Amino acid sequence: MKRGAVLLSAESVVMTVVVLTLASIVGRLTSVAVPAISKMGVQYITEVLALACWWGLNRWYPKAKVSWWRHKMRYQWALLLPVLVVLVGDSTLKPEFRLTSGHIVMAILAGLSVGLFEEYVFRGVLVSALRQRYHVGPVMTAFLSGLMFSLVHLVNATGNGSVTMTLVQMLEAVGLGFFFAAVYLVTGSLWLPIIAHGIIDAFDALAFGTLSNTAGMSVWTSLIYAAVFAAIGCWLLKAKRFTVVISTGSQSELNLQQRPRASRPVIQAQSVSASKTLIAIVIPLAELGLGALVADEFTGKWIRIILVDIIFFAGFCTAIYLYRDVLADHWHRFKQHFGAGLLIAIAGVLIAYVILSLVRQGLQAVGVASAGSQSVMSIQSAGMALVASLTTLMAPFTEEIIFRHALFYQWRGRGILTWIMLIVSSVAFGLVHWNNFHGQLVQMIPYMCVGALFGLIYYFSRNIWQAIFTHFLFDIIQVIAVIAMFILAIVQHG
Repeated sequence: MKRGAVLLSAESVVMTVVVLTLASIVGRLTSVAVPAISKMGVQYITEVLALACWWGLNRWYPKAKVSWWRHKMRYQWALLLPVLVVLVGDSTLKPEFRLTSGHIVMAILAGLSVGLFEEYVFRGVLVSALRQRYHVGPVMTAFLSGLMFSLVHLVNATGNGSVTMTLVQMLEAVGLGFFFAAVYLVTGSLWLPIIAHGIIDAFDALAFGTLSNTAGMSVWTSLIYAAVFAAIGCWLLKAKRFTVVISTGSQSELNLQQRPRASRPVIQAQSVSASKTLIAIVIPLAELGLGALVADEFTGKWIRIILVDIIFFAGFCTAIYLYRDVLADHWHRFKQHFGAGLLIAIAGVLIAYVILSLVRQGLQAVGVASAGSQSVMSIQSAGMALVASLTTLMAPFTEEIIFRHALFYQWRGRGILTWIMLIVSSVAFGLVHWNNFHGQLVQMIPYMCVGALFGLIYYFSRNIWQAIFTHFLFDIIQVIAVIAMFILAIVQHG
């Protein structure tokens, strides 16, 4: 990506904060001079002034040609329907609606004013400029738009807002910003994301009486919003029936005809190497068996950890050597679309943790307790955990090769057998965590479900590196937590 695109993205955040700050000062001074202006009126003035400032800035730099409206919009209004997800989700957060005519009008005006300004900046100007000026790809453009839209919400933590709730709001903003950018890219009509944005803000103003960062927020709803809208946005940008009309030329494309429907290539069955598959199956069994043998034969904790790391490293090298041809071929394709792969991986991690939490809660609901976590109380134990976490860094490669490729993906194109192997590989993936849960079978069920998710990611992406990358990001969170505990242990012990 060109450096200018990154600088423009960062500048959009900085300039928005500066413009909003100055416009807010003017709005407050106006309310002092005219006491009849309400707090909501100050917000209207702030948004209108900020919009006017950005309008003038865009005429000087970056001179983006914003596409406000396109004709022939027969069915594209349906792209606003996903907004119902937010409305339904926020309705579960104990809203207190004030449905008087005055409050309804004020909420609509507030929603539209905020939506008009933010969509003009982060979709109209930023998206158009990234495409027209720097020729950035549509997926990366949408990601940058969502990320910058999220970062500008950091200012909420500087006032009366909670830092935690601000971060929650930013998580939701990434997904919604990505989705709004995708809608703008495939329709060329900025009014569609403006209306969608306005509906959400107006609803929250009615339901919670404020547009602050604490309104209608929770960690789980924000995670779900981010994952859902990122997935829908990716689908819009990749679906055969849509074409990106905000082009990389100086003018937006005028052709809004749908792409011709191309039939999806039929997945052909591959030959399965019996010897490779057998060796792949032996690797996790050997790791489990030798790991249990080490635990029985050696009493020193450091010796156990180092020997287990060596065993897992041997399995890691063997798996990579067996399927080095698959890894090399898929990597060549994956690196060409690394930006899209990163977005899919992030969404996959969010969905995986949601699945993990929901399944565990379901097990608790039927009277099954979850496995407890161990606390690191000393530098020695923290250091052991850090060395032991090396197996966590190797696991995404070894496990995806074995459970997703050897036990599932290479069986594709075989009808019902393909999906039977998905179940088999997912169950086996859960069982390989036997030592982690001391043989408690029921505690492995959540990982069986996560294994099925990783399998589906591989199946639909047709690239093992997408599954490896998603699994790696999923596991790296645990490694970061171990590193944090290690640092904390050092600090506590001086």
